[in-house]
Amino acid sequence: MMHSSRLTRRSVIKAGLGMALATTALTTLGLPMPAKAAGKKVIIGAFADGGLTPFKEKIIPLAKEQGFDIQFLEDEYGVTLEKWFADAQSGAGQYDLYLLDDPWVPQFGAANVLEDLGAGGIDGSDKDWIGPMIDMGYWPPQKGPRVKGFENAKPTLICVPFVGDLQTLTYRNDVFTGGAPKTWDEVIAKGKEGVAAGKIKYPVVFRGVSGNPIVTSWYPVFLSFGGSFFDDKWNPIFNSAEGKASADFFVGTMKQNAPSGVVEFDSDQEGAAILGGEAGAIIQYSGNALKADDPAQTKVAGKLDFGVVPKQEKAIAQMGIFIAGVPKSAPNKANSIEFLKWYVSAETQAKLSEAGSIPVKRSAFGVAKPGNRLIPIALQQLDAGALPRPRTPDWAKVEELLGIELNKALQAGSGGGAALDTAAKQVKDYLTTVGYY
Repeated sequence: MMHSSRLTRRSVIKAGLGMALATTALTTLGLPMPAKAAGKKVIIGAFADGGLTPFKEKIIPLAKEQGFDIQFLEDEYGVTLEKWFADAQSGAGQYDLYLLDDPWVPQFGAANVLEDLGAGGIDGSDKDWIGPMIDMGYWPPQKGPRVKGFENAKPTLICVPFVGDLQTLTYRNDVFTGGAPKTWDEVIAKGKEGVAAGKIKYPVVFRGVSGNPIVTSWYPVFLSFGGSFFDDKWNPIFNSAEGKASADFFVGTMKQNAPSGVVEFDSDQEGAAILGGEAGAIIQYSGNALKADDPAQTKVAGKLDFGVVPKQEKAIAQMGIFIAGVPKSAPNKANSIEFLKWYVSAETQAKLSEAGSIPVKRSAFGVAKPGNRLIPIALQQLDAGALPRPRTPDWAKVEELLGIELNKALQAGSGGGAALDTAAKQVKDYLTTVGYY
């Protein structure tokens, strides 16, 4: 879920991406003709991701018992955004429900192609929601800065959280014998002790590849140091004193205590380091974290535990979820909204938790037998702090610019603060060109 689209706010809302272009895109992408409504049919579009396995294996059969005919259509992540956006813009009606990556919500929201689910009877004010998750379903956002053109618009619930996910800490319990390390200093200090004792080779591992990977790994460090990305006018402030301190720590101290090739590490490489027994700690999303309990995928089964991310001033993780929206062109719109009401109910969310997915309703975290031991830790992290990426259609470009500069500093092993200054100027220039100020 942690990839990013290059579709920007400008390309979403400008007239050129209207009906004609979207229809052409449908033809180019080879989409089928629209399906006709039939009974309680619900056509779900999803990108292939292991995080949806419990839904497919456990929840779809329960939906069938409720009379829903679920057609689950999967595609590779890299094509789904463009395909679904073309479907929504053209009104072709290929899908009843999109399972979006949450940073895409502003893009669909700005284009006004999704149904008002609140008007359909889904209560966004239900106190059982995980607050930061339901907040991501509103466009424009209920709080924080808004992009131009939506300053005075009433927030509308156009998506609902579908499967929760967020970063947590995975650590070696034979290195951090007192439980999960509470601070970054503890990660490094006790990690070094583990290296000296011959238990691990590196205190920490992370992703260093330019763009989304390095920004995702740096994000919880940045938040823990007290950083913020933008002020209420979309001016970049990630190069504050707190932000610079986090970047210097990341490209300096953390690099010095990570594998030598970390500059080129992505998910596979960082996963191999922790699962192979070489690294002492890692911050990662649940899909990778749960491999820690699979003896077929790790050499150190039984030695990996989960905890809240370390703190400097705070212990805040990045949150990224599957989130569902119903296109205005959905052929089975009423069925889709009825399905979502059933799916996000406390009862069904409890079944999702038992199946092993992080739920989106607080009550579902309290089931007697959650499907994996990460679920109660996820709730601890949510209560400690978890934030989504900034709610702008241009996040992908911001992340790209920032990731390039962070990667350069990581290669040098220093200059994290200066990298943020450079990136802040580039981001400000870019946002200026697309009309933010």
